[in-house]
Order: sequence, then structure tokens, then C-alpha cells
Amino acid sequence: MPIRFRYEEECAVSRALEGKVAVVIGAGACGPGWSNGKACAVAYARAGASVLAVDFMLDRAEETVRIISSEGNVAQPFRADATREQDVEAAMAYAVSTLGGIDIVHNNVGMGGAGGSAHETELAVWNHELSVSLTSAFLGVRTAIPHLRARGGGAIVNTSSIAAVRFMKRGRVAYSVAKAGVETLTRVCAADYGPDNIRVNCIRIGFSDMPQEHQAYEAIGIRDEALAALLAETAQRVPLRHERTQPWGIASAAVFLASEAARDITGVILSVDGGLEVATL
Repeated sequence: MPIRFRYEEECAVSRALEGKVAVVIGAGACGPGWSNGKACAVAYARAGASVLAVDFMLDRAEETVRIISSEGNVAQPFRADATREQDVEAAMAYAVSTLGGIDIVHNNVGMGGAGGSAHETELAVWNHELSVSLTSAFLGVRTAIPHLRARGGGAIVNTSSIAAVRFMKRGRVAYSVAKAGVETLTRVCAADYGPDNIRVNCIRIGFSDMPQEHQAYEAIGIRDEALAALLAETAQRVPLRHERTQPWGIASAAVFLASEAARDITGVILSVDGGLEVATL
């Protein structure tokens, strides 16, 4: 059953991004409820930005756009494979032609869960994971830079995972390495493009409660009461035990990092994880 999140009605009501254009890559959800990308796209729109909702599955992007439009805000859907340079370039060009430019790029694509420890991970799985979880962010940055420069600056928000810095009991070497790469990409690009007034930051996410995670557990036979028990148990590992990390908490952080309130913040890896990074697992 979809969960109604605490921040859902409150997120991004300040219109801090009025007049901006945001491209959200990975803006859909793979099932009922809110994914991180879907929540961030809606939050950017609530903060006043016009949004290009990009997803590999067009119907998912269209669902996000329907929500944004129903609230009286502006959005367009776009289908793209985030691992293909031509697709990402086309998305950026479409944002410019239909929405007037680009001020914010949010790289949200990631996979996770494939393979295992190094000796268990086939090369094809390794390559696919790095393509989806790291190359997608690189292409989002690479193709955005000319457009952000044309606007006199802007903000890029990448997304990472606690797996980049903590071993989570089950080896996911490809995903962990890919997300560590996203964090390094963030820091390098922050230094490179700071003189262009382009800020690059990253949100490091902990145990996030979203459809993709639920489907991953169900795929290995954990569902219904067993899934609920597992989610409750993992939530108890988080110091802020009122909840697992929710998409709306991540969306609030994304809006802040994209706004003028964060004008002096770049190269930062912001953990939005309820304190999981500092917890004993």
C-alpha cells in the first residue's frame, strides 16, 4: 500500500526556484508510491521551477508530469536512456526548446543490487551497473555544462548511496564502486565548474523507502508480512528511528541545494539518511 509521507504536502512551498528550469533524469517511479526522482521532480515544480521529467519509461515520466500539472505547475515528459549520450543530449536540447533553458540538472538514475562480491560479479553485470549508476551521472553533467554556462551558472544535484562508504552486509561491489564514483565526480566537477558559477553537489541516501527497494526484495521472495518486518527491522538501525529515509526528505534537500540559499555550497556530499552513516550496523 502506498505510504503518505509526512513532507508530501509541505515540501518546497517557498517558491525558491521561481523562474528556473529543472531537468530531472530518472523522474519516474517503478511502482505505486513515491520514488526519490518522482518526489524531487514534484518538489522542484512546487518550488516554482518548470520541470523536464526524463525517464527510460515514458509512462512513468508522464505520471510525474500529470501530478505536477494537476497542481498548476509546468512540466514536460521526455523519454531517454540515461546511459546513451545522444538521448541525454536530446533531453537537454528539448528542455531548452520547450522550457527556455536549463538552470538545474538532477541526476537520479541508479540500479543497485546486481552481482554481489567481486568474485561473484560477472564482467557484463559490472559494466552494466557502472553504466547505469555512474555513466548516467557523467552524461548528465557533461551534456548540461554548455547549457548552464549559457545561463550564467546553475546547479547540478547528483544522488549517491550509503553503499559508497559503508559495507551493508551483502557485497554489492559494482553498485558501491559506482556510487563512490558519483561522489568523486561531484567533487571534481565542483572544482572544475565553480568559476562558471555552476555548483555541483550530491545527496547520499540511506535506507530509502520507495517502490524500487520493495520490488528488489520481492524479487528474491521477501514480501507481505516478511517484507514489512524486514523494513521495520532495518529502520531500527537508523539513529533517527521515526522513519526510514523518505523521498520527501531527499526532495527537500534537493530543492535547497538547487536554490540561492545554497549559493556558497558546492562539492558537498550531503547525507540524508537519518544518521545511518554514523550508526553501528
